[in-house]
Amino acid sequence: MKMTWKLLFPILAALTLAACSNNAPQHTALPGATASVAEASLPTGTSGSDRIAPQDLLEIDVFKVPDLSKEVRVDDNGNITLALIGTVRAEGLSASQLEQQIATRLEKDYMHNPQVNVLVKEATASKITVSGAVNKPGVYPLAGDTSVTQAIALAEGLNRLAIKDNVTVFRNGKPYTVRLEDVNQGKIADPIVMAGDKIQVHSSSTKEAIQDYGGVGGLLSPFGLLR
Repeated sequence: MKMTWKLLFPILAALTLAACSNNAPQHTALPGATASVAEASLPTGTSGSDRIAPQDLLEIDVFKVPDLSKEVRVDDNGNITLALIGTVRAEGLSASQLEQQIATRLEKDYMHNPQVNVLVKEATASKITVSGAVNKPGVYPLAGDTSVTQAIALAEGLNRLAIKDNVTVFRNGKPYTVRLEDVNQGKIADPIVMAGDKIQVHSSSTKEAIQDYGGVGGLLSPFGLLR
C-alpha cells in the first residue's frame, strides 16, 4: 500500500497541474456577452445572414391586398412566384431590397404606391457548428435569433467533460469567449450567434484522465494503477 501511494501522488500532482493549465485560451469577449463600453465596437449582428438564399421561407405581406399576402419558400434557383407578377428573383437580396422589387413590379401595371413587407421567417441556409464537449456535435441550421446556450442545446447540451466557464465562439476566424456560468447567473447577456459561427466547448483533460481510470474510485484503487 505504501508503494501504491508513492506511485499515486505523482499522478495526482500531474492531474492537478493539468487542471490548472487546461482552461481554454482567453479571448475577446463575444459581442453581447458583456456590457463593457470598450467592447461596443466589436462586430455584432442577428443570427442569420441578411441575404436571402434558396429554401428560405419568406412571409410576403401587401397592405390591404390579402390575395397577394402569403408565405412562400425560395426555390432551388433562388426565385419566388407571386400572383400577378409571376417569378421574382430573391436570392442575394436583403428583405428590404426584395420589398422594393415587388413593389416596383406591382406599381408598374397593377396598383398605386403598394406597401410591401417581407419577413424572413426561416433562414435555412444559415448554419452554425457546435463541437467539443457536447453530446451531439454537428452542424445545425438557424431559425430566428439563437443564443449561445440555445445553440449548445441544439447539440443536446454539455457532456460531463465540459468546462462550463469557458466556451469559444469563432466568428470570421476570430475567437471570442463566453462564460456559461456568468450567463446562467444573469451576470452577462446570452449573446446571439450568427450564421457561420463555430462554437467550441472545451473539455477538461483532468476529467478525461479520471474517466479513463474508471472514475475517481478506479483512480484511487491500488488496482487502478495496474490497468
